[in-house]
Amino acid sequence: MHAPLSTRREFISSVAAASVAASLGTVRGADAPTYKAAIIGRTGHGDYGHGFDTIFEGLPDVSVEAIADDNPEGLKRAAERSKARRQYADYREMLRKERPQLVSIASRHPDLHKEMALAAMDVGAHLIVEKPFTEHLEDADEIVRIARERKLQIVVGHKNRSTDHFARMQRHLKEGFFGEVLEMRVQGKQDQRSGGEDLIVLGTHDFDSMRFFFGDPVSCYATVTAQGKPVTKADVRKGREPVIVAGDTVRARFDFPNGIVCSWQSIRAGGDWNLPPRGAERWGFHIFGTNRILAYYSGSEPLYYDSPFLGHKTKTSDWKPLPDPKDWPPKPHQKHLARDLIHSIETGDKPLCSADDGRWTIEMVAGVYESHRTAGPIQFPLKNRVNPLLRF
Repeated sequence: MHAPLSTRREFISSVAAASVAASLGTVRGADAPTYKAAIIGRTGHGDYGHGFDTIFEGLPDVSVEAIADDNPEGLKRAAERSKARRQYADYREMLRKERPQLVSIASRHPDLHKEMALAAMDVGAHLIVEKPFTEHLEDADEIVRIARERKLQIVVGHKNRSTDHFARMQRHLKEGFFGEVLEMRVQGKQDQRSGGEDLIVLGTHDFDSMRFFFGDPVSCYATVTAQGKPVTKADVRKGREPVIVAGDTVRARFDFPNGIVCSWQSIRAGGDWNLPPRGAERWGFHIFGTNRILAYYSGSEPLYYDSPFLGHKTKTSDWKPLPDPKDWPPKPHQKHLARDLIHSIETGDKPLCSADDGRWTIEMVAGVYESHRTAGPIQFPLKNRVNPLLRF
């Protein structure tokens, strides 16, 4: 049984630290290459994500040569944490002088992710990019295209894939433990960022999990409202985290292959619903199969209900922890983002969460707004790649 984590933030930030030891299971030969790494952060503007300044810590084949941050105090503190040898105020200067092979783009705010990624790829670097991958789908397209042209690997920071919890759930779904999957219902974090901001800041994790479980979505139908009314051009704004968003309530349905339907919602409601949660968080999901039901909520562990019907009393109706699946445990490199990046560089294998996976999360966000804008279902892939919020 797995020890519960008290908050979503603790859950996410624990991944890098908790899995480093497991990720180093393979001893590298004496002639193995040493990779030069650099880190790009923005103190006060997305900072260093959930541990992306220390993402290379503990890896014997990686040397953290430099770190860049235009905030002097933030740069000093991050250099101490990361143990970077040199400090720069300008990430472009750092990349030109250091020419690293690995770069961590650490800021949670995605507004400069494209510029940072292109500058790093210009010096031949492979990337780890914090989520959201980009703010706009066009930017994600450009990063993916250039990475393919230059044969560079990119890992995107949807860390759920790297956890034992999500790996266990994915394998059980694949192996048929729940029977034929019918539906997934996801509830966003729904704090003060409910609606459009929840959609891109945290909902992208959920969209990546949907694809991790079920493959690529086929279509989307969604409604986006603000104070109970459908959003219009006048409702488009910058969120508390500075990305372009709209609406305080989002309800979206995605259709996947094999008739699987995934719904996602983030709702503005009365009372203390949108205040910071006390105790159990709101973010979580249920997956309904023909044999069993899966439940996961932040701060807990995956549980299953040994019946497809919540309202029917059965002799085994208590919620139980998921056992280990047949295909277990995950490969060591899959438990750590930087190790997975190096594995991909050395083998050519697709990373566990690649640039294409990161782009899909942004495309699903765009699909929500495009469906609302056109008042009907939309098909994937989107033909128009311009942000729908710019096309009202």
